[in-house]
Amino acid sequence: MSAGGSIRKDPERGTWSFTVDVPGIAAKRRQIKRRGFATKKAAQAALVEVLGEVQHGVFVAPSRLTTRAYLTSWLDQLSATGRRPSTVAGYRGLVERHALAMIGPVPLGELGPLQIDAVYRRMHEAGLSARSIRFLHTVLHRAFADAERKGIVARNPVRGATPPSAGAARAPERTVWTPDQLRQFLGSVAEHHHGALFRTAALTGMRRGELLGLTWEAINLDGNQLAVRQSLIEVDGSTLISEPKTARSRRTIDLDPGTVAAIRAHRSQQLRMRLLFGQGWEDTGFVFVSPDGSPFKPESVSQGFERAVKRSGLPRIRFHDLRHTHATHLLASGANPKLVSERLGHSSVAFTLDTYGHVLPGQQADAAAAVALLVDGP
Repeated sequence: MSAGGSIRKDPERGTWSFTVDVPGIAAKRRQIKRRGFATKKAAQAALVEVLGEVQHGVFVAPSRLTTRAYLTSWLDQLSATGRRPSTVAGYRGLVERHALAMIGPVPLGELGPLQIDAVYRRMHEAGLSARSIRFLHTVLHRAFADAERKGIVARNPVRGATPPSAGAARAPERTVWTPDQLRQFLGSVAEHHHGALFRTAALTGMRRGELLGLTWEAINLDGNQLAVRQSLIEVDGSTLISEPKTARSRRTIDLDPGTVAAIRAHRSQQLRMRLLFGQGWEDTGFVFVSPDGSPFKPESVSQGFERAVKRSGLPRIRFHDLRHTHATHLLASGANPKLVSERLGHSSVAFTLDTYGHVLPGQQADAAAAVALLVDGP
C-alpha cells in the first residue's frame, strides 16, 4: 500500500473499497478502510477527499461505535431535546423495524450510502410505501447530521443515499365527506356512545389526541367555547398526557349550538354513568371517557369510528379525515384562511393554504375579475 492508500474491488459483491493510513492517537498511524463504493472512480474520489482532509488537518477518524449503538443513543436523548414522546416512539419504531437489522452491526465510521440504499430497497421489496421509506430517510439524515456536527463521523452517509422522490412520497389525496354525507353520518350516530365525540371532531377539526385530552374545566358551554391545552397520546401501550402538537395548537375554539347541545346531553349521560358505577367510577376529568370514567385508548376510538362508518354505508374515511372534512367545509364556505388556520391549530396560514388550496379553485378567477373591475370600472 502506497502513502496515498490503495483501492481494490470485492469480487463477490462487485463493489470497491479503499484502505489508507491516517493519523492516530499520540502521533501513531492507524489504518482505515471504507467499503461499498459502486465504482472505482467513486472509491478514488472518496480516497482523495480523505487525503485532502488529512493534509489540511480536518480529518475525523472513524468512530469505533456500531451504527446500532449510535442510533440507540441518539434516540434515547431525543426526549431531552423537547420532542414529544409519541414522536420519539415513532422514530424508534421505524428505525428498529427497518434499519437496525441491516446496518446496526456496521461500524459507524464505515457506513456508506450503498448500505443505506439497501435498507430502502428492502423496504420497497417488503411492500412499504414510498412515503414510509422517505420518512426513514429523513430520520436517518437527521441522526447522522448530528453525528457529523459533533465530529463523530467525517460525513453524513445518508447525504449520498437515494430515497424515493418527494413526488413519489407525496401523501395520497385526502378523502372528505360532503356536508350532506356528514349530516347523514351524524344522524346515524346521534345515539352512539361516541356520538358527541364524533360530532365535536367533525365540527371543530380537533385532532384525536386533543379531543381525548379535553377536560370539563376547559369547556365553557354557556360561552360556546372550549380551550385546547393538552393532548392524550399512547406510547408503548400506555396513555400519557402531552403538550399540544405545536405552540399554535394551544387555542380557543368557538362551538356551534348543535355541538354545545350534543356535549350537554353527553354530560348528562356521563353523570348517570357516574352514579351507576359509584366508587368504581374513575374521575379523570376528561370529557370523553369509557363508561367507567377511564381514558379511551386512542386507537379504540378510531376503530369505533370505522365500524360506525361501515354501518352507515357512506364512503370510507379515517377518523382524522373528519379534521380534513371540517377544514374543507370552512374554506368552501368562504371562511378566511387565517381563521381556518387558527381554528385547526396549524403552524402557519401558508401550511393551511398549501394543504387545502385545491378547495378554492375558483377564487383566483374571482380575484382577477374583481381587480379588473377596479381598473376598468363597471
